[in-house]
Amino acid sequence: MSTVRVALLLAGLLLAGCGDSDNDSATVPGVSSQSLLQGAGPDGSFYAPPPSGEGRSLATYWPIVLSHPWSRTADNSFQGDIPEGDEFEPYGVKKMLEAAGAVVYQPDKLPYASHERRGQLLYKKCAGTTVDEVLCEGENPEPVDGIHLATIDYCADADHRARHGFSDVQQCQRELQFNIICHSQGCPDSRYMLAAVTNEFSGKLMYQHVASWTSLAGANKGTAQADWVLEMLAACLFPECRSLVLDLALGVDGFSQNGALTTQASESVVALSRKYMLETTDMDCTPGRGVECAPSFNELYPLPEDPQHPILYQSFTSQINDISHPCFTETRLFWEIVQQREGANDGNISVDSQQFTTYGAGSTGGATPVMPRWIMGETLDPEVQHPGLPHMAYASAQVPGMDEGRMSCMGEDNSGFRFSREGFYRDLVAELVSWGY
Repeated sequence: MSTVRVALLLAGLLLAGCGDSDNDSATVPGVSSQSLLQGAGPDGSFYAPPPSGEGRSLATYWPIVLSHPWSRTADNSFQGDIPEGDEFEPYGVKKMLEAAGAVVYQPDKLPYASHERRGQLLYKKCAGTTVDEVLCEGENPEPVDGIHLATIDYCADADHRARHGFSDVQQCQRELQFNIICHSQGCPDSRYMLAAVTNEFSGKLMYQHVASWTSLAGANKGTAQADWVLEMLAACLFPECRSLVLDLALGVDGFSQNGALTTQASESVVALSRKYMLETTDMDCTPGRGVECAPSFNELYPLPEDPQHPILYQSFTSQINDISHPCFTETRLFWEIVQQREGANDGNISVDSQQFTTYGAGSTGGATPVMPRWIMGETLDPEVQHPGLPHMAYASAQVPGMDEGRMSCMGEDNSGFRFSREGFYRDLVAELVSWGY
């Protein structure tokens, strides 16, 4: 979620886009009998981050799909460590992974749409300038992106088919699986795809074509940031909490990014609200007033658990430790809002929402099958804590410690810190390789 775009609304302000507490080693179900160190994170309830994958092959058994966050498109998400003007290298993570042997797809969705629409687009996107056209509901739809097209591309390669023992293109298309790595809203939209979208080649729900699902700062329980924006705009005085101000501002920004005209862009903010994710998808209904409301998004689309097709589910969580650091100036407002309403957060998403070990707020709503992991930058001085990772650390943000500590946001000295976006993805994917994914 970009806090730069937040300045577009509200008088220049817009919505940016459990383990044991000891240190014993534990075997985690679904991780090929591998043992992971427990006791990570501030409260010791997380598993440790991946070990270094430096110098190792990143050729996963199944191809990788990167699912981009809210307010972004494929070409400005998952950027590298090398600055190019005001941004970092486009497709930098994808290029780095591919250079070390991985097959990576980075589908382009809409920057502003509901989880449901974005989940459909993650699977299949068609050419066009309207929502109906890109959702392949117009005349003569022409697929241009998504896992559907990735399947065709991957299975057209004889070496890829041979790697899995597929006898022909058709078998490959029916049985191919993917490793999903998602960030922010890219996580709930990929969850919708798993649970509700049918693969056109096999006729099966898409979860049967997913080997692993990795959430990075996922908005899996929504965010108080979205709640606050809807409140400030008095959006819920109108049906479905629709805001014409958000529709206009986000629609214009979305069109400028990928040429698709979205007339209901405010639905993306509604979808990220805690009410939509945790209480009911009917924003006109108030639970607890003697009226039966529609189920929440998390109730409608839990992570599929099928003994015949087990999936590795894991979430990576981080937070801002020192909001006064110069690199976090632009995100301070929303950090304070989420901190007050939900507690520890990364400037956009709470730790609880990222961790996603339960479907409801806090410990409510039933347990998910997610293995919670922790990630944080390093410090060269054990007496000095790393300032933390902002929400967009996984996509495009400047983080204290980048470029071997030489990167500076406002002239400050970050030489005592270390963080590499590409290095994190390298380690993550190397671990998937070691587990056979």
